[in-house]
Amino acid sequence: MMSDGNPRPAMRDFKPFLGYGTDDFEAAKLFYQDVGFENIWDGCNACCFNTGIGNRFLVTLHIGYDRSSAGMLHLWVESVDSWYDYLAQKQLDTKYPGVKIADPSVAEWGWRILYVWDPGGWLLHIAEPHSEENKAFFNSAPWLELKK
Repeated sequence: MMSDGNPRPAMRDFKPFLGYGTDDFEAAKLFYQDVGFENIWDGCNACCFNTGIGNRFLVTLHIGYDRSSAGMLHLWVESVDSWYDYLAQKQLDTKYPGVKIADPSVAEWGWRILYVWDPGGWLLHIAEPHSEENKAFFNSAPWLELKK
């Protein structure tokens, strides 16, 4: 129920669209396959990736794409260090122009975070609760269904 008392209209799916220009669309598709996401369908200007935890996202081609509008995807993981090792082994930052992988760090809000920028400037915010307070809260939050 929305705050005005009206029920929200039904929703059948929710998935982010990651927009790319012609110069980085193909590289972005390969990048997400290398990261380990399954490309479940590929059309002429969009492809859909399965995360393996019940969610999907689209990589789409947008002619005249403005890079300044790139955004962020949050991936809640069991181990940031495992993800760092996994991605470093793939050498994505040397394989794809524009890709950067930062060293993991602990944010002031209590999460351990690995930042990875994809070929189109999208930021992967790969994180795990780090402080004991955050671990306790997020591991028992009734509104979250942990996906492993």
